[in-house]
Amino acid sequence: MSLSFDPDTISLPVGHFIDGELISAEGAIEMRRPSDGKSYAACPVAGAHLVNRAVESAKAALKASNWGGVRPRERTRALHAWADLMEAEAETLARIEALSSTRPVGQLAAGDIAVTAEQIRFFAEFADKEGSELAPTDDASFGMIMSEPYGVVAAITPWNFPISMAGWKLGPALAAGNAVVLKPSEMTPFSTVYLAQLAVRAGLPAGLINVVLGDGPTTGTALTGHPEIAKVSFTGSTRAGSAIMENVARTGLKPMTLELGGKSPQLVFADADLDKAAAAIAGSVTFNAGQACVAGTRLIVEKSVAGRLTASILEKMKAVRSGPTWDETTQYSPIISERQRGRVDAIVRAAVEAGG
Repeated sequence: MSLSFDPDTISLPVGHFIDGELISAEGAIEMRRPSDGKSYAACPVAGAHLVNRAVESAKAALKASNWGGVRPRERTRALHAWADLMEAEAETLARIEALSSTRPVGQLAAGDIAVTAEQIRFFAEFADKEGSELAPTDDASFGMIMSEPYGVVAAITPWNFPISMAGWKLGPALAAGNAVVLKPSEMTPFSTVYLAQLAVRAGLPAGLINVVLGDGPTTGTALTGHPEIAKVSFTGSTRAGSAIMENVARTGLKPMTLELGGKSPQLVFADADLDKAAAAIAGSVTFNAGQACVAGTRLIVEKSVAGRLTASILEKMKAVRSGPTWDETTQYSPIISERQRGRVDAIVRAAVEAGG
């Protein structure tokens, strides 16, 4: 059966997901489909009151379920059931994400969703394998270094790989016995909401995963600065990461994991297999239209082979088929927003003016 779909027929879970329920809210941020620029929904913005409700729900779920205190293999089994349901619902997940993101539906079904399910299974298996340590002591003493769950963890994910980035954050936090309040990007929020709905259907306690929608200045600030948040995990821009560090320092110190933006160059020397190098470079540049921290869109090439390599890269890129994300044959993605398109265009223009 074809994965291609009519974008005007997709039903979206518009709202926050708190305590196992979809919380309808009036949208405040207009959302446009990257593939055609059409306005299709409005993203709600959770203020401090709703963020507090989500955090309190997560605390209550931890206490009621004793998620951090149950046998670790129970957490493992629950997370495996969730991963199984992701795969069973792959078509629905792929269409929800493809509608609003830069990920083509064919690549989502074959890649992102399967990878996310495996992420959850991978971290699930750490539930009973990572733990405390005995410290060396004399015969009359006993020393132990205890590893305990933080409690409620705040997670903020970017727009470029919404489902898989959510998996990277939810998997280890849940396996270790924590609850999570997650804020996805306001440009690609709805697949994450559906992912959380699947968790409850799979048997995870309601409230263990809460999803609040909104922007960084309002929702993100309220979430990372909340006094009951024990740890913050963020993936996104360096500027946003700096703002989160400042907010956390101002409202109370807590551990942070920050994965911030940046791209490293690809290096090609004269003794390389230029055909293989060109194929690898073209693939990394066209994958998600270069909208990834591992895109490698800067090249440093030995001068003697630069011309041949460039010609080979261009030839391979001509074969890549662009199209809307709801067409399963699309290989080359759209840019996420008009603002980002303008930024990319400015970089290209600057390179041309510099002699590129």
